[in-house]
Amino acid sequence: GASGVVGQEMMKCLENESSFDGSLRLVASARSAGQVVNTSKGSYTIEELSEKVFVGMDIALFAAGGDISKEWAPVAVSRGAVVVDNSGAFRMEKDVPLVVPEVNPQDVKNRPRGIISNPNCTTLSMIVAMGALHREYELEELVVSSYQAASGAGKPGVDALHEQISKVAGKNLGSNAKDVANEIGDHSP
Repeated sequence: GASGVVGQEMMKCLENESSFDGSLRLVASARSAGQVVNTSKGSYTIEELSEKVFVGMDIALFAAGGDISKEWAPVAVSRGAVVVDNSGAFRMEKDVPLVVPEVNPQDVKNRPRGIISNPNCTTLSMIVAMGALHREYELEELVVSSYQAASGAGKPGVDALHEQISKVAGKNLGSNAKDVANEIGDHSP
């Protein structure tokens, strides 16, 4: 998902990583294939997801939905890549390590299916602190309430939020029941 919100953020992280000196291949759906992405490390043309894109790839960072990951991660592994999956597709699988480098980096080496998973954004944002507290005090339980951001719906969610903000900006709304909802009108992501 190189053209999606998470894929774009992954690219920014790689761009800012001075120790990264490998080559990159950007992959996404047919809808995004052919788009050119300019970065400080060069220009890249997005390739359409297919079996051939994984040939010669060492690491495949998956930033697509769970259905895409379930279908294509095994394909990438069969072509020799180690898959790091950002979706929830493999998070509960016993033979796929759930890795947070600051907490359990050793688990990255034990990947019987060739796939590494990471926690969702809510867990990831607190697990480093919780890991340190657990090492010191052996935590037994944690109760969390989570309210997700518009970005959780991907690029369509972010685009919808910007459109909705433009509909209500500068208007005196929020004083009467449903006045904001009525102004927005749609129920997008």
